[in-house]
Amino acid sequence: MTNSSSACFSHFVKTKAVKRLEVLNRETKSSHTGRPGGGAPNSNVRKFYVGLSFGPSSSALVDICEQIIVGRLSRGRDAAFNLHVVHVDTEVDGMNTDADTPSPAEQCLQWWRARYPRFTFERVPLTDILALDTIDWAALLPPPPSRTEQQDTSQTRRPSTSAELRASLSNLPSATSRRDVLDILVRRLLISKAASTAEAAPYDALLLGCSTTALAERTLAETAKGRGFSLPWLINDGTVEDGAGHKIAIYYPVRELFRNELVLYLNAVAQPPLTEGDFVLMPAPASSAGAVVSHKDLSIEEVMTRYFTEVEANYPSIVANVVRTTAKLERHGHSHNHAHDSDDGAPTGCRVCGMPLDEAGNERWRGEIGHLDGPEGDPRLRVERLCYGCERSIHG
Repeated sequence: MTNSSSACFSHFVKTKAVKRLEVLNRETKSSHTGRPGGGAPNSNVRKFYVGLSFGPSSSALVDICEQIIVGRLSRGRDAAFNLHVVHVDTEVDGMNTDADTPSPAEQCLQWWRARYPRFTFERVPLTDILALDTIDWAALLPPPPSRTEQQDTSQTRRPSTSAELRASLSNLPSATSRRDVLDILVRRLLISKAASTAEAAPYDALLLGCSTTALAERTLAETAKGRGFSLPWLINDGTVEDGAGHKIAIYYPVRELFRNELVLYLNAVAQPPLTEGDFVLMPAPASSAGAVVSHKDLSIEEVMTRYFTEVEANYPSIVANVVRTTAKLERHGHSHNHAHDSDDGAPTGCRVCGMPLDEAGNERWRGEIGHLDGPEGDPRLRVERLCYGCERSIHG
């Protein structure tokens, strides 16, 4: 790519992201001006939480934000926003290593800190999820073998160490189940960190680097897993709750860019290219992605990724239409956009993923499967606290 074409493509990518950030600014303007410290001299500078998975889309988002700020400063304007970038370290196996030895994720973040010194970076271990009371760990764990153990409280059955968390994930019935629950835990941890931090040091939004391709993959994957009702909360921009009374706006600034466009940006626009070294996890080439003999050991998410890799290359309009159609779905029936309390004070949202429950929809999804029975024929009441998608992921 020549210098002129590189500059043109860079402008195209940044323009797409800026338009989404402008939407964020308009929709969160009232909350920004009304937050503590809103009258400070630098109150026009927004503060964003950003999730970084080291994948091409979230990596490109960080660099795009850097270039937007550099461009504004070069024109004598303010920075407009600042980022606190958070990586959730899902390597549960390596969480008991010597504290003096940085984890692979922390070593990678050190490189990111050196490259983008104006932003702050934080590694959050997945085990931090164990401190949250918004997840019903008893519902997440396999059913106990006896009636006596079934009467234990969720607190006593809560995993307390990385080994117990690893065992809980390993005991799930399939690759799809393990990937599904892991993604749920990462998302809930990010939302909890961003929302709770915003109470003390206000953040305007949580930014997630999901491309058009990634959102299309999630749309089909979540629908296949029985969470079609939750798509407006999972795919669309808007405010969500963390289950503990805190709210945070979630936005996807690169939602109008395809994954292959962001990969091209990393290779040809970012200087030096972010693909040099092992600091960005690049997707498999399209040729190898299509060479699948068996899907037995693949999760639904991996199958969708392989499928959309080919569709994106040949029929990009189909990928875009999936996301645009999903964006038209509205959040109906839940005034606070998340799990809610019923008249008797009991939470009506799913106790694992936190998404609102569609009671009639869950029955339609369940069909002739019916309610699962617990030990000795007792109804497994805790299953009723789960959406259909989590019920199938946890219990098979």
